Amino acid sequence: MMKRTTYPYRRGLLVCLAIALPGMACSRPETPPVVQPDKVANVSIISFVEQEAGTDPYPVRILTSTDFVRLDDGYDESDYVLFDRRSRTIFSVTHEDRSVLEIRNHPYNGPLPRDIALTETSVVDTQAPAIAGKQPLHTVYLANGTPCYQAISVNELLDQAVAGMAEYATALGERQLANMQSVPDDMRTPCFLSRYAYAPGRHYAHGLPVQVWDESGFSRSLTDFQTGETVEAALFELPGDYETILLGQ
Repeated sequence: MMKRTTYPYRRGLLVCLAIALPGMACSRPETPPVVQPDKVANVSIISFVEQEAGTDPYPVRILTSTDFVRLDDGYDESDYVLFDRRSRTIFSVTHEDRSVLEIRNHPYNGPLPRDIALTETSVVDTQAPAIAGKQPLHTVYLANGTPCYQAISVNELLDQAVAGMAEYATALGERQLANMQSVPDDMRTPCFLSRYAYAPGRHYAHGLPVQVWDESGFSRSLTDFQTGETVEAALFELPGDYETILLGQ
């Protein structure tokens, strides 16, 4: 498989880094790399196909265990993002550069800004085929009355995996909030702020999103899922000989 040099499946991560990079100060981290001592890990494996405006569709694989979430290109040797659910730390591994970018958690417990009102409209999609015996729900997510994006979800399907995906989205949002001073004013729309900062995981509230899309040309569609699978625990480890760079705090 041809190696890509960009990784659009990290959409939320790339949004966060695009804002953080101009003033980013990097240093060696004090924490050691994540290591899972067991030789195998029990996981759920969820496969999607994603597309951005102007790009061809590309695969996205998400592996979730009790302690980790890994996003990659669908094969073990690809670059990947690793989310440690215990410390809520994100690691972005790039093999070509032999580097690991560490993004530490910035917890946020504050309220939604008063000038942002989040609403949604949902309807059971009776025309769609049932998934695992459940009828999908079609939801439009709005901010201040403006549609931001849409999702088709299946409730009570892969609940633990969905929880891990929601935790990863929330950690990205909290990091984005920590860099909000760098976000240009014209980008701080209610949709941007809700989707990438204050409520990035709200589309997981209705279960597993089997389709997500917006008017920018972004889409993600489920292609397969497996639960109760066993994989090598090394997939949830960081390369010990790569340079680790800490995203400025």
